[in-house]
Amino acid sequence: MIVTRLIGGLGNQMFQYAHGLHLARQSEQECFLDVSGFDTYRLHELAIDHFAITAPRLPESQRGRLPGRYRGTSRLRETAERVLAPFRKGKSAPLRLRREKPFGFQAKFASAGTNLYLDGYWQGEAFFPSMRSVLREEFTLAKPLSSQSREIARQMADDNSVAVHVRRGNYVTDSETAKIFRCLDADYYRACLRDLQQHVASPKVYLFSNNTKWCLQNLDVGLPFIPVTHNDASAAHEDLYLISQCRHAIIANSSFSWWGAFLGEDRPGRKVYYPSPWFNLGTLDGSAIGCVDWISERLLASCEAAVAA
Repeated sequence: MIVTRLIGGLGNQMFQYAHGLHLARQSEQECFLDVSGFDTYRLHELAIDHFAITAPRLPESQRGRLPGRYRGTSRLRETAERVLAPFRKGKSAPLRLRREKPFGFQAKFASAGTNLYLDGYWQGEAFFPSMRSVLREEFTLAKPLSSQSREIARQMADDNSVAVHVRRGNYVTDSETAKIFRCLDADYYRACLRDLQQHVASPKVYLFSNNTKWCLQNLDVGLPFIPVTHNDASAAHEDLYLISQCRHAIIANSSFSWWGAFLGEDRPGRKVYYPSPWFNLGTLDGSAIGCVDWISERLLASCEAAVAA
């Protein structure tokens, strides 16, 4: 079996699910979800069930196979259990722990394995290659959209719609978070929209943000916004779905808008822009987070510099 630990916000839960499902399919094993971290985690709710996912919860009868640190057992006892398992009828050895340490893609993380327990964030398609069509099915909404979301989705389908996601919140208010995550300014969004307007006529910009008021007051990008504000945190999955319905996307350095862009429909001329570097320099390795068919901030900057020269 492959057991993947879910923790964090909706986007991170989706990354953890996707990587676990990929490794399970690669090794022809079943994927299970360990959601026990949410017993004491208060920052975010378990939200993966808003999607029609197929992987089941880890049965209680199998919890004894978790690595020792995840069930309050010492490493010494875990080692003894692993050694004695072949001699104990009906007992299976503890799962082998695979942690994302350090953060960021490494080939060893994507290698096939059996009887694994996965603990990490696994951000980027490199952790689940060739799975986009499968994940679009897995992350189909489990329940119908609200009437407001349905109407906005209909409008997006009729326009040259562009989803713009602006992440502020703890990127601004939490000093420790701000050391790692860049807080993107108007220059990033302007550069993306300048490039988009060279290829797309009359784009209609739909704004998604956890601080819409700040965006309307401070984020002058040369085009008017249509703020999408009817969903609260409990319906974040509907906002993610709406991002995916836009024809184009300009995402923040956020796992939430990453998934909105990733799940969007493939169509000729579709453009997705993402920030690079993803994190503040000298912190985490985000080099594998952007998809190969997306347009990086660095590429835009180099193109603009070449034109100016």
